[in-house]
Amino acid sequence: MSNTQNTRDDHAPLLVLRDDDSTLLSLSDADDVNENPTKDSLDVPPSLRPLLIVDDEEMLLQILGKLFRGRYDVRLAHSGAVALEFLNDGFRPEVIIADQRMPGMSGPEFLAQSRSVVPQAVRIILTGYTDVNDVIDSINLGYVYRFITKPWNPDELSETIRLGFEHYDITTRNKELANALRQLEELDREKSEIMGIVAHDLKNPIGSVRLMAEMIMADNTMTAEETDEFIKLIYDASERALEFISRLLSLDAIERGTVALHLHSTNVVQVAENIVKQYIIPAQKKNITIHWTQTEPLFAIAEEATLRQVLDNLISNAVKYSPHGKNIWITASDRLLPEEFPDDGKLQPQAGSIALVVRDEGPGLTDDDKIKMFGKFTRLSAQPTGDESSTGLGLSIVKRFVEAMHGRIWVVSELGQGARFVVALPPVSATN
Repeated sequence: MSNTQNTRDDHAPLLVLRDDDSTLLSLSDADDVNENPTKDSLDVPPSLRPLLIVDDEEMLLQILGKLFRGRYDVRLAHSGAVALEFLNDGFRPEVIIADQRMPGMSGPEFLAQSRSVVPQAVRIILTGYTDVNDVIDSINLGYVYRFITKPWNPDELSETIRLGFEHYDITTRNKELANALRQLEELDREKSEIMGIVAHDLKNPIGSVRLMAEMIMADNTMTAEETDEFIKLIYDASERALEFISRLLSLDAIERGTVALHLHSTNVVQVAENIVKQYIIPAQKKNITIHWTQTEPLFAIAEEATLRQVLDNLISNAVKYSPHGKNIWITASDRLLPEEFPDDGKLQPQAGSIALVVRDEGPGLTDDDKIKMFGKFTRLSAQPTGDESSTGLGLSIVKRFVEAMHGRIWVVSELGQGARFVVALPPVSATN
């Protein structure tokens, strides 16, 4: 007679629920039904997908743990409060199963609260109740994907969980595709804006160069002085076109992360003074007075060339948008005045920052201007007062350059009362 061993089919149901919800177990003698259901000490392979099961029946939790452990990264909680602790401790289940009726916090109430931590998790309700309205209320409250009525069997539950993970993959992928689509739409919008700006801002100077060149070639009676004047106009038009292209390239380099700044101790007063000198004559043409009296050196951590471009943009804008006969004040200081701090209090500069302030008596900024002013290709409500051109790129580049130097930039302004642009750079003593 052959020896026979008492064996258990690993695929046999581990539990069956009677109509009265009592539980029948089919476990080998070696099965420990009193094991810790919280799984904290288990060594879970990293490839297993996270599953959270919440039920107030301790025996049922133990059986579900045996059924799914090794197939999923399972956490078992005997209450909604314990399950929330798992979530707050960093566990991120992709599928959650919760009993509908539990003392204290019900399953739907727990599922509803869990959405703030794991909004994309797929939620499944176990219910022994057949009242349709009760089930509907549970689904609406807990944002439930599916519910399983008792009595149920392991195959049904296993398939539902499998479909839950599949649904999670589909919804996650759909969200990724939706985000990618939005990014593509944004890129397409930016491309259209770039093409429109390029067509507008390059067409005029290039057209002017061609027209003036044709006039020089066609008019044999033009004097040397007239020719020189046209040549200067051609030069100015080409400079505007090159400046526009340079700004486009600068913005692209910043966004690609290919701008390598060499930050070191920089005399910001000297840099600012050199830029101020360049705008004395353009300002005088509009009867604008630039006030600059700083003489003592101030040193910040910056890159001179980048800081020069930042100040060039800000002072250029102050001249461009200021009405004739107004004033512009440019200051450098190691402390901010009360009126120079950000309006919303969100951008707090580093203690001891070196502040460069460009203040004008222009039209000021609307609330909408303040929201979008540092965006790419944005046109603000103010218009140049001397037929100057605007690409909508200047402030976007300024913000990115300032932040690349670990600084902050903001504006303090009210409509009709001018604007203060403040650049706060780290002092030399700062650790970068």
